[in-house]
Amino acid sequence: MAEMTAWLTAFFTSGWVSVIAILVLWTVTIAAARLSPAPRATLRALLANAVSGSALLAAFGSAMRQGPILLLAGLLALSLIAFLLDLRARLSAQASGLRRRTE
Repeated sequence: MAEMTAWLTAFFTSGWVSVIAILVLWTVTIAAARLSPAPRATLRALLANAVSGSALLAAFGSAMRQGPILLLAGLLALSLIAFLLDLRARLSAQASGLRRRTE
């Protein structure tokens, strides 16, 4: 059990957990887009969310490796900007859907 714990600790503190998570995130994002009836539109719709998640995961990996604080701050800022862009797109799509239903 101690060997497993040591391996898991090394996996997290080396930052590799973030690399694997980012690869999984983009694999799922691209697969979802490719399987949809409108792949480009779906990828465009998922892009900001995937960038936000990737930046958060990269920030986590950097923090686990005790990376430079400016890199960490930059990744967190990128994640916030991507999140806000995603939120704006979702809210505008929702608002346009509500307008269509009430006309």
